[in-house]
Amino acid sequence: MKITVLGSGCTWTKELSTSFLINDNFLFDTPQGSYRRILSMIDLVNIHYIYISHFHSDHFAEIHLILEKCKRTNQKLTIIAPKGCKRRLFAMFRIFEIPHLISYVKKYVTFVTMKHGKTYQDENYKLTFYKMQHGGLLCFGCVFEEGNKKIAFSADTCMCASVHELLQNANVAFLDTAAVQPNFKHLSVKEVAQLQQMYPQVTIYSVHGSVDSWSEGKNICRFVHDKQIIKI
Repeated sequence: MKITVLGSGCTWTKELSTSFLINDNFLFDTPQGSYRRILSMIDLVNIHYIYISHFHSDHFAEIHLILEKCKRTNQKLTIIAPKGCKRRLFAMFRIFEIPHLISYVKKYVTFVTMKHGKTYQDENYKLTFYKMQHGGLLCFGCVFEEGNKKIAFSADTCMCASVHELLQNANVAFLDTAAVQPNFKHLSVKEVAQLQQMYPQVTIYSVHGSVDSWSEGKNICRFVHDKQIIKI
């Protein structure tokens, strides 16, 4: 499995907000700047799946640009997202004055709605969804499976039962590590370091870093960086 770290930071950093490209065909989140980053690395015709963990702008803002490009070839897509994604997309299209995308989405895009514990599987991948705790917002992480490889993506979350469920069912994990002190939105550096000790069989990568968490965690967490390619 090839995982390209499109973005490794959070909104308030110079780096692109957290986003991943898996096997060059599965896009995980679409933050500001992701469209140009993707274009610089692959042809968008390769994208067949888009995963939206939640609807904060640093995870969702540029999906319309990707859909605009895909429309040119009537590309079929599967969008995996929390409840209400289609409604939000159509509202976005009207606000941005691109209503022509509505007919494309209706005809060529299949929506998969996330639910805690629910599994989506096709001939390529299997995903099991976990509801995370991110300031009360509906946000989902997942365990992504290809063959015998199981990769956990936490999306944005504080410490909760779902973090442990992810780690109990994965070989590799990408965990939100935006905070220095524990809070109700993001995991802290010390919490992630403790999780690595609790689950030594899991290789944990830290993502969604902030300037403070990078500084605090440089010697105790495994932070990734923009454009890094990890082969699992």
